[in-house]
Amino acid sequence: MKHALRTALVILGPLVVSAANAESPRFITTLAVKPPIELSMYADEPVMRRALHRAHEELPAFLETADTPPSHLVDFSVRVLLIWGQHKEFIWVSNFRQTGERSFAGYVDDDVHITTGFKRGDPFTFVRTDIADWMYTDTKKDRVYGAYSECALMTLAPADVAAKIRKDYKLDCEF
Repeated sequence: MKHALRTALVILGPLVVSAANAESPRFITTLAVKPPIELSMYADEPVMRRALHRAHEELPAFLETADTPPSHLVDFSVRVLLIWGQHKEFIWVSNFRQTGERSFAGYVDDDVHITTGFKRGDPFTFVRTDIADWMYTDTKKDRVYGAYSECALMTLAPADVAAKIRKDYKLDCEF
């Protein structure tokens, strides 16, 4: 189910909707609708700050669950900060594991929009403080947990499209 959500949110498209502050790192996602809609929001936007606050509050429980998940919880991913020179972007990293007290390694599971040496599938290391958001799928409930930054981005999408995505993935977008 997570891959379906990721497909719904990550296919590149021509329509760009953006909130603006060039100093703050960006969150970017693309909705797989016709025509595709790319949504972009900076981390310092009020709705994104609220989403990140909720993700941060729930991060310890998420990491504990991700460390030894029951078999019906799958597709664990974290959204982490990628800094490349002056450019900053948050990207999804999947198949991650803790490698030290506060360090992690995983694989880029996103399209990187800033010019870097990274592409989907590349190994990626990060520290806990780089984690901005997280998500996983509960196959028993057919529901995605977390993905609060995606919820914030959907405030930029047409209301009917956002409502369908929230309903299809049973996202909890209250923050």
